[in-house]
Amino acid sequence: MRDDREVTTPFGRFAMSPVVSVARARTHVLVKQGLAGEGLGSVLEAVAATGGVYGTAPTCYLSCAARVPGFRVADLDRELYEERSVVRTRAMRGMAYIEPLDLLPALFACTGEARDKTLVRIAKYAEMTEAETLALADRIEAALHGREPMTVQEIRAVLGGDLPGNRNALQMTVALLGRYGRIVRTRARGTWRSDLYPYARWADWVGAPVEDVDPAAARVEVARRYLRAYGPATTDDLKWWTGWTKRDTVPTIQALGDEITAVSLDGGDAWVLSDEADTLAALDPAAGHGTRLLPVWDAYFMGYANNGGRSRQVREEDYPRVYDKSGNATSVVIVDGVAAGVWELDADGGRIMVAPFDGGLPWDAVEAGAAALGEAIGTALRLERAHVPGPLSDGPRNTFLSPISLRP
Repeated sequence: MRDDREVTTPFGRFAMSPVVSVARARTHVLVKQGLAGEGLGSVLEAVAATGGVYGTAPTCYLSCAARVPGFRVADLDRELYEERSVVRTRAMRGMAYIEPLDLLPALFACTGEARDKTLVRIAKYAEMTEAETLALADRIEAALHGREPMTVQEIRAVLGGDLPGNRNALQMTVALLGRYGRIVRTRARGTWRSDLYPYARWADWVGAPVEDVDPAAARVEVARRYLRAYGPATTDDLKWWTGWTKRDTVPTIQALGDEITAVSLDGGDAWVLSDEADTLAALDPAAGHGTRLLPVWDAYFMGYANNGGRSRQVREEDYPRVYDKSGNATSVVIVDGVAAGVWELDADGGRIMVAPFDGGLPWDAVEAGAAALGEAIGTALRLERAHVPGPLSDGPRNTFLSPISLRP
């Protein structure tokens, strides 16, 4: 994005950052993430467009359904378990994401807890020495060799009762193996909403081990992917999403060099990939029109810092209805990219409950979204309207998971 205007400072004359309106920035992200217009063409496009779909069920399926017209649960399962083009892994801020194989080296190198610190922490809380922890890890991987994927309880049965550490030692060591890229979660047992995962050896499920890469280079690649999904975004937004320190984040932005362009957004500096700058400048904010049902922890609401990009998605008065005190985003109805209500899925009961914020909702569009969601999960859903909600803090702990039924 070019701009010939300059500003004079005591240090000389510098080009001013082009001004981008909040509406245009929001629309740019909506279109990229498939939340406006025609949406995206596939699950893999949705994973790439978000920098990774949050990995916990049912969020992963519902996030894809919001972005990919005609999506079915089996579409994501196919990529996860048959094509194995994506995997569930711990990544940004130690949370579970579904990510493509080509990004794994960078993610393993620069997100989540460092591997040596993970070993120290797990050994301490599992009441084992580090040597005992590593030995147990070897036993687990050996037990998985030549067998069908196994749950933690099934692994325990195979290993027998002679296990070191406390009762949590096995579960924690399984997590360590995942962090080291030695095992991977496979097809969940139960329904599409289940999080009961069996584990397989990485070598058996994926094949080639995750390549070790330089952490600084890895951060540049992850930052590039982040800005592709969420830019324009601020340095603080990137810092929050990745969980990096400021000491790591600022040099990473600098290392991107001419790949990024500075813009002025809502009175502050933000970054956009340079090859998107002309598209952003020419974008009609009307292209962001549309209504979507986004699930708990959807990438759109978890991609920005509290004092950053979230302000373009949530009105100040609605913030306590969307985020709890820990920063968890609930399931939200967005209209033109802005939170306009909350919703809750009762798949067993065949219903979807929707509560509008004070401005109301375009109910015809909500009905269409509910019908499409029902087709995606293979369950006919009836729409029930609920009262205007109060803050999530009005309910018990974890009200964000059920923002309507858990309220008093």
